[in-house]
Parts: sequence; C-alpha cells; structure tokens
Amino acid sequence: MSKPDFMIEEILEQPLITNLIAEDEFIYQLASNIQDNRLQKIIITGSGDSYCAARYGSYLGKNWLQNYTVEHYTPFNLVNFTSHHKFTKSVIIGLSVSGNTPRVIEAIRYAKKRGAYTIGITDNPKGKLATESDEVIFIHASPPESLETTPYRISGAKDYVGYHHNVAQTKTYLANIAVLSVLMANLTLKKNQALRKVFESFSLIKKVLAMKSQFISWGKILSKCSEKVIFIGSGANSATALFGAYKMFEFTLNGYASDIEEYCHTQYFITNSNSSVIFLAPDQASWERIMEIQPIISEEIGASSLILANDTISGETARTNLFLPLPSFEPLSPLVFTIPIELITYSLARERGFNTNLFRGGHETEKYVAGSFKTIRSSKIKY
Repeated sequence: MSKPDFMIEEILEQPLITNLIAEDEFIYQLASNIQDNRLQKIIITGSGDSYCAARYGSYLGKNWLQNYTVEHYTPFNLVNFTSHHKFTKSVIIGLSVSGNTPRVIEAIRYAKKRGAYTIGITDNPKGKLATESDEVIFIHASPPESLETTPYRISGAKDYVGYHHNVAQTKTYLANIAVLSVLMANLTLKKNQALRKVFESFSLIKKVLAMKSQFISWGKILSKCSEKVIFIGSGANSATALFGAYKMFEFTLNGYASDIEEYCHTQYFITNSNSSVIFLAPDQASWERIMEIQPIISEEIGASSLILANDTISGETARTNLFLPLPSFEPLSPLVFTIPIELITYSLARERGFNTNLFRGGHETEKYVAGSFKTIRSSKIKY
C-alpha cells in the first residue's frame, strides 16, 4: 500500500471545498446583516497565510464595493498602530484557520470593545475565534474532529493543534479567499452578476487542477536551478505572490515576493543565474510589462523564469510560459493562480528531498513547531 500524500490530497480537495462555500447560506445571510445594519467600513485582519487572504479581500473590496471603505491590517498593527479608537459602523473580519491565533483574537476583542461588528472566518468550531466573534463563517476545509489533535509529541509542539494535516497549508488559504469572494460579491450593488463571476472562477479551479502534471514538471525544472524563487504579481496577485513566498518558507527554502514594477527597482538586483522568477500575468497589461522584463533576466542574467498567464492574452509570447483559463475579472484571478503555485512549490520541495507530509519538510519539525507555539500561541494579549 502506498503512503498517503497529504499535501496533494489537500490540493485536490479544493474544488469540493469551494462548492461547499458557494452553497453556505450563512454567508449570504451575513452579507444581508451587514447591509441591514448600514455598516460603512470593512477591515480584514489575519496573520501568515491569513494575512495574504486579508490583503486579497481588501483589494477585491476596493474594486467591487462602492458603498464601503475596505482596509486590511496585520492584527498587531490594527491594535497598536492605527487610530481606530472607535469602530462604530465598522465590521472587523478576523481570519484564523486554527481559530486560536492570539493576535487575531486580540484584534477582535479590541474592535468589539470599540463598537465594531465582528466576524470570524475559521476552520475550527471549537476555537476562540468562533466563540468570541459576533458571527462566524466556517471555511469547510477539514473534518472538525481532525483539528483537536496532532501527531507531534514534544512539549509545545503537541499543543499546536487546529490543522487537518501538519503540512504546508494550501486548501485553507484558498478556502479563506473563496469565502471573502462570496461575501464581497453579496455586498456589491450588482450581486447576481458578481456571484456569477465568483462561481465562474470556482469552476476554473478544477480545470487548472487537470493541468497538474505540467505544474509538477515545472517544479522539478525549477528545483534544479534555483537557490531562490521570486514570485512576481501586481494588483490582486501581490497577495498571491506573497503566498508563494510563504510556501517556500514552509519548506525552509528561499522565497521572495514582489510587485511587477517594484521588482525592476529592487529584487532584480538579487536575481542571478541560480534564481527562478515566476511571473503572474492575469491580464494584457501585466503580460506586456512582463514581456519587457523577462528577456533581460533570462538572456542577460541567466535566471530561469516561468510566466503563468491568462489563455486569452495575445501578442508576443515567451518560450517559458504556461497559459491557464483564468477569470475574466482580474481581481478574482488569485482563486485560480493559487493552484499552480501550490503544485510548483510542492513539486520543487519533493525534488529537493523534503518530506511533504511534514511541516518544514521534516527538517527539525517539532523543534520549530514548539518554538512557534511559544512565539505565537503562548504570547500574552492585552484585550
């Protein structure tokens, strides 16, 4: 019997998860509550992958919602470095997959004391976020009973629960941004039209997963020539690029993220022949700018590159590109772009000899998880 491959299993579960989210009537009711209460500001906060999701949700809201101010913060910044002394007419959305991230709990408590309507988005019905928020949306990513235990054995590590498998997280990130997409669509002035765009994006996830072997092949190619991987995306995909860098970190690999234009002014200078650059091109404008940059880093620096692009793009093409079916509405493209990033980083890690069934690829896993418990879960909070 072959050993389970938990990371691939989680990646392949994502179409089912987005279907469950699309059918979750509570998200629709919650949007009605926000409208009925005449709330005017939406603030989204989270840490780690959930911070990437908060950035995505903020970008989507700014593009879609005419009747709301939409912002995102890290929880620590929200509590300590903003001037939101009162949160009347505001909804604070806290993201925590495990439901027990102290800084997110603190942000919810802080905002609630100042008059905010609070919403928790989580995978864990028994987490503190679910009990302390005014309302809670579950992301439907994991069996609830699987979130109560962990195979870790050393002190500290064995208390770090709240995840289905102890692998680099993938399905929970996509579930978070899927929930935010459905919620934001319900708050638009043209709700039915917006929801059609979201559901179109969900349907494309399965189509892109059918390209799995191509992404795995690219992960193997990049693993042979990369001491670092730089993910480059603008607009909604600035959050996607950061998510890509975070997946590299979870395998103790060097990952970077940059906006398309900022790359030319900053991380270009650390790009060398041992680098790989992954460009995200959801639209024609991104593609045309990338096509000015890619030949330079490929021909003059010798870096490897891959362009993940919308299959509707026309004009000059590069040798190292993959065309994907992407949403017609650019702010929803991260719902699909996450799939190749998950598969490429998974494949790259496996090719380097990492155990993809373990966090940090099996390198001193419990030591670092125990340390993470001390730096995160056992930290003191003010509120």
